[in-house]
Amino acid sequence: MPRTALLLACVALAACASPRWVNPQKPNADLQADLVACEKDAERLARLSQIANSGAGRDGCAAGQACSRLAENQSIQTAAEALSAHKRCMAARGWRQ
Repeated sequence: MPRTALLLACVALAACASPRWVNPQKPNADLQADLVACEKDAERLARLSQIANSGAGRDGCAAGQACSRLAENQSIQTAAEALSAHKRCMAARGWRQ
């Protein structure tokens, strides 16, 4: 669950901190609706990635610090992939920053 919270925080902060979104193809497009749809897609991708990574690399991991670093790295990678997916989704809908 903490990974999902991290992902949502990253996506929300990226959307808030980013420059103004513009859609030259469709000037009357609904930015808020597209942001929400792309955030849902990014969250879905992150969940799938978490499921895929839940057992990856754990077999050779001894309990302790090495395992926690592995989990942290996977969380960061999942958040980065979700942010990238969000930007690709917005670009596919014609939005640019």
